[in-house]
Amino acid sequence: MAQVTTKIIGEGPSHLTLRVDLLSDASGELENYVILSPWDLTPVEPDPVPSFCILQAWFGMTQFDITLKSGTVVPSVLWTLTRNSSNHIDFRHFGGLVDKVAYTNPLADTDGKLTISTSGFNVLNAAGSLVLEIRKLTQVAN
Repeated sequence: MAQVTTKIIGEGPSHLTLRVDLLSDASGELENYVILSPWDLTPVEPDPVPSFCILQAWFGMTQFDITLKSGTVVPSVLWTLTRNSSNHIDFRHFGGLVDKVAYTNPLADTDGKLTISTSGFNVLNAAGSLVLEIRKLTQVAN
């Protein structure tokens, strides 16, 4: 089984910084692997349907790409971080990458989770790290 370690390395009332470290054992790709859920946030609100806005991403991967997604049944793609590109992307210039549920009424297919999928991660010892600066946009479910 691949090793995926996620850790919130900084959190305040409206922002958080999340680090994800990945190491492959060649067992296969990650598909919609949860890296952040509403229960990871502090404080956890009753019946939360949090949404989020990704402000910045720092990353480094060998041999694989990471696709960031949100949603439940059919996760929507937010962005793909490729192995052969810049290791920092700043989305703040246009307000960030927003979980689509933030603008949906009634609430769309979501559970407030941020997931990743990989491409090329099925190679032995493929490794990478990802750091995300995220703004919280918490809503209470109806």
